[in-house]
Amino acid sequence: MAESMIPHRRRMRLIDRIKNPDQQGLQAETTVRDVWPMYKNGAVSSIMCIELIAQSVSAFATWLRGSGASPRVGFLVGIKTAEFNSATLPIDTHLVITVKEISRVGNYGVFRGEVSSGPTSFCAAVIQVIDPDRSTLQKIKEQTPKSHGYIMRLLEND
Repeated sequence: MAESMIPHRRRMRLIDRIKNPDQQGLQAETTVRDVWPMYKNGAVSSIMCIELIAQSVSAFATWLRGSGASPRVGFLVGIKTAEFNSATLPIDTHLVITVKEISRVGNYGVFRGEVSSGPTSFCAAVIQVIDPDRSTLQKIKEQTPKSHGYIMRLLEND
């Protein structure tokens, strides 16, 4: 279900399922895999928790737009706080990502997120995101060098 809610593809699509969406946030689930970026020696760097939270926020934004909405490109523009309780995420660990909206002004939002597995919390963070309108995305497309392949593929799908 997550694939229809976020613009990420291939090895950058990190979340697998969306659960319990409501007007304040949602939960996402995934399993840590060795194909993820930052994999080394049987684990993935816990910095990937920030991306897991950001992708969960992206899914939340799609859910808020209503049934049948397509995912759109958004941008992580800041990390206000981040507390990591482990340096790595072991491969095959089932993760639950919980995100809650703290505030929103226009297309700018602040979210609290946590990545956990059972009673173990790997990361808690507060991130800042922007959900740009189509004209802003068009300007970004025009100004992004073609050599930035991943970014260009995301923008072309929007």
